[in-house]
Amino acid sequence: MRIKSPKDFWAGLMFIGFGLFFAAWAYGFYQMGTAVRMGPAYFPFVLGGLLAFLGVLVLIEGFALEGSGAPLKLPFNLIDLVIALAIFAVLIYGASKLGISPDYGMLAAALVLSVLAVLYRPNAKALVLISVACIVYGYVMKPLGLVAATGALVFISAFGGHEFKWKEVVILYVILMVFSYLVFVKGLTLPFPMWPAAFS
Repeated sequence: MRIKSPKDFWAGLMFIGFGLFFAAWAYGFYQMGTAVRMGPAYFPFVLGGLLAFLGVLVLIEGFALEGSGAPLKLPFNLIDLVIALAIFAVLIYGASKLGISPDYGMLAAALVLSVLAVLYRPNAKALVLISVACIVYGYVMKPLGLVAATGALVFISAFGGHEFKWKEVVILYVILMVFSYLVFVKGLTLPFPMWPAAFS
């Protein structure tokens, strides 16, 4: 069988890998619960499964669709990956050695990696900033609330695109915020804080 679209093939493998990792991680470390009474593992497990399923579909497209025929060129190399992992390891370890929460080390590493990608690897900017936006969302949800975490997710991700238009990003943020509030807070009654504890 011949790979006709290398880009779809590698994207599908990436989706499958990330989806299976998050599903297995959630299932292994947290309580699953049921659809009516969801545990902390339920949502990441379902999302990981959906991401893996999407990866299978994209992978199949890599075999079925005729691509450009050009080999896939990644926006970073192995040295970049080693440097990124070293930045995370040093800052997380350094934070714990200084008696600071490793969460701050993770956020600091994400910030450093974002700046380095914007300055020295503009081709990898989208990949890095969308990944960093997800990290920031996860870490600022509890202390700052859903409103600030969703804002960070939308604005950081949008900055990773080719062009940043304030009006479009603000409209997207408002729609996503209303959707998150109606579905997760009101509909599913998940205990997401809306604001920082000081404002509640």
